[in-house]
Amino acid sequence: MVALARERGLLLHAHSDIDPVERLFKLWPQARVLWAHSGFDPPETVRTLLRRHPRLWCDLAYRTDHARGDQLDPGWREAFDEFPERFMLGSDTFTPERWHDIGTHASGARAWLARLPHPLAEAVARRNADHLLKGWATAQPRA
Repeated sequence: MVALARERGLLLHAHSDIDPVERLFKLWPQARVLWAHSGFDPPETVRTLLRRHPRLWCDLAYRTDHARGDQLDPGWREAFDEFPERFMLGSDTFTPERWHDIGTHASGARAWLARLPHPLAEAVARRNADHLLKGWATAQPRA
């Protein structure tokens, strides 16, 4: 998988905990990795990994610990402030049973995103994913 991603300049999507993310970067330090659910790790751990790997991005899909209602968790707020370009929303609708939750998920996200400065909220809500995926679409193979 890593060899194919390297050959074709592909983005890797790690639906895993920390160990496989570390292994991906050990195999290919220049990899671009999107870490699903931010590994369900606490924000302090996520920040440590982001500091270690500048080509790691984190999605917040199917997580609820970053906010309670419209109130942001202070640890997550610090993570968003430190890495404003490396977080993005997600919905994780891999199964039709989750589709009916999209509206509730979106409403909840809008509530806590409204607590962030507009440029940061816009980045997490849409711009970071757009930038990462456009970068993937135009990536050149890397050795």
